Amino acid sequence: MAKKARQRISYVLENAKSSAGGHRLGVNGLAVDADNGILYTGGRDGIVCAWDLDLDLDLHRPRIAGVVDGSADAKQTQTRFRSQAHPHTHWINDITLALDNTALVSASSDLTVKIWRPFSEEDGNRTVAIGEHADYVKCVATPPAHMNANWVASGGLDRKICLWDLNGAGKVLDIDVKGEEILEKGSVYALAVSRNIVASGGPEKMIRLYDPRTGDKISKLVGHLDNIRSILIDDSGDIILSASADKTIKMWSVKGGRCMYTFTMHDDSIWSLYSDDPSLGIFYSSDRSGLVAKTDVRGSMDDLDNGLSLAIAQEHCGVSKVVAARGHIWTATNRSSVNRWGDVDIISDTNLSERFRYLRTASSTASNRQYHDSATTMATNGQITKQKGTYLESILRISNTAVFPCRTPFDAESRTLNETLARRGSESLVIQQPDPEAKPVHQAPEDTIEGQFGLLKHRMLNDRRRVLTLDTAGDVLLWDLIE
Repeated sequence: MAKKARQRISYVLENAKSSAGGHRLGVNGLAVDADNGILYTGGRDGIVCAWDLDLDLDLHRPRIAGVVDGSADAKQTQTRFRSQAHPHTHWINDITLALDNTALVSASSDLTVKIWRPFSEEDGNRTVAIGEHADYVKCVATPPAHMNANWVASGGLDRKICLWDLNGAGKVLDIDVKGEEILEKGSVYALAVSRNIVASGGPEKMIRLYDPRTGDKISKLVGHLDNIRSILIDDSGDIILSASADKTIKMWSVKGGRCMYTFTMHDDSIWSLYSDDPSLGIFYSSDRSGLVAKTDVRGSMDDLDNGLSLAIAQEHCGVSKVVAARGHIWTATNRSSVNRWGDVDIISDTNLSERFRYLRTASSTASNRQYHDSATTMATNGQITKQKGTYLESILRISNTAVFPCRTPFDAESRTLNETLARRGSESLVIQQPDPEAKPVHQAPEDTIEGQFGLLKHRMLNDRRRVLTLDTAGDVLLWDLIE
């Protein structure tokens, strides 16, 4: 007599004290709809939430100074819960917006890819499975909006990249990414899509490029020394940014098939990249230590050492996802809450950009000499004064070859930086290794989307009916699964 097939049953235990909105476990996925002022979050509790950000949606309105220092604008904007859905029975590992931001696609460790249409009057609370992998689904990516594509790409630990029809028609394309030397290393941890390229990365330490129309291999980019965790592609499809557990971000030329530059501003495994700049001239990055950095290389493509990278914030634990919009940055960690930080507009902050360019030029003339720390003093209209908002102490060394940041020792008898240079010449500028830890622009978030308490452990009692649970608040509860 054949054995009966075993079935697994999942129970959703609702706490009477909990309210709608907010995750019960850590948050892995973030996606922001800047046009409508909505933030989407995907958590390890299998829930996706939508939040009204109450942001200034006027692109042409001058930037409020409080956005930079995290004060005035923080008081004017309050995040409010909008809606939620519970599409998955396991961790949500990634989310992405699709169909002109009217749909949200989620990838989960329950092996499925699902779509949620929060604006639908009929299906606003319902999610639909559009695809399934043979192992955990780690990432999802949609092509640029101007393509009007009707598919989404997903990558998983089954070493597959799959393209799924967003209307539920099934699999459009299947790409096998088994490792060349070790098959198991073909797992897909990072995925990005452009008009003509699907780029994937993982523990094989290389970026693989495929044709999204046929699934054929185009090329591979080799240079990272550890697992690749995040990938971005510019709108032209020629520039790629990749972040790795080897603590570096690399910029690649697809046409040239080579690494153009290696960013080393992070000192820990880099987990997330984000950019809404079509040319990737500005991008955000976050790492396992909790550091969130903003890098601006616009106008510096001929010499990327001239770019500027700032330490924006320091979370208390690793940042699994970072997104930005309208002068704000959101970070997701293994906690159930999501923090919002003030952004820094480097170009609009004249004090910062002008001083940076001036000191960077000066420092390049003395790249092999030692310097003394006088970061709190700036040159403002020729006078040495303390300036709030200039953030020189937050500048990160963008790469191992960059000579900036440096700090200039001022002559006590000289009242201006120019006088110091005139008295001592270039010999007065001395360089040494920058401070081991730059000071983040923000010491605390301007707002927090608070999470709720979630279950950490459970134990079934001998009667197979009652269950003991331990939640993140430390409470031990007894549940009856029948009543």
